[in-house]
Amino acid sequence: MIDLVNVTKSYGKGLPAVNQVNLHIKQGEFVFIVGSSGSGKSTLIKLLLKELDSTSGEIIVGGERLEGMKHRRVAKYRRRLGVVFQDFRLLKDRNVYENVAFAQRVIGRPTRVIRRRVPEVLQQVGLAGKYKSRTDELSGGEQQRVALARAIVNRPDILLADEPTGNLDPNTSEEIMKLLEQINELGTTILVVTHNREIVNSMHKRVVTMHDGVIVSDEEKGEYHEA
Repeated sequence: MIDLVNVTKSYGKGLPAVNQVNLHIKQGEFVFIVGSSGSGKSTLIKLLLKELDSTSGEIIVGGERLEGMKHRRVAKYRRRLGVVFQDFRLLKDRNVYENVAFAQRVIGRPTRVIRRRVPEVLQQVGLAGKYKSRTDELSGGEQQRVALARAIVNRPDILLADEPTGNLDPNTSEEIMKLLEQINELGTTILVVTHNREIVNSMHKRVVTMHDGVIVSDEEKGEYHEA
């Protein structure tokens, strides 16, 4: 599903942010990318989102080569990805239903499809009763659930989560990770960037550790060790 072959990303002089990275993720996997601040984790996500172009190497996602992808193609490519961020990035002036429906309207889904699909996905993330609530009336955990619903409403092949529990307390973080696990069990490939050692070590998933732009370990059912 995701193939990085000798990928390097440099921002100028000094050490590259990502340096000769090789990473292969199969369809349906759940993978943690861990490492200290500045290790290259976020740059890796931006490369996969096509927010950045690699300096060298090959990135292939779902059979599509990202190098040289035409600008008009990028938006269509991104529709195959769901993305969740630490800061939720919700539309403050719209309610829960509208935040999730927005992701469907952007890609031209008909209203009848939206009316069926949005309640389904809100039920899935445990927010069926909050569909009329404004997002600023919700707790941090509920806001992240809305962000998750929005990310999966279009049934993406891949879900990228960049520090999804960074602003949440331990109990809420655990609930969000259980939701991600359920989404993964339905077939979505999941990539989670995090520095939350407790969560990583409790879930026994594949763990890829980065340090100074390099992958220093890649373990099935791994743990988060300091590099």
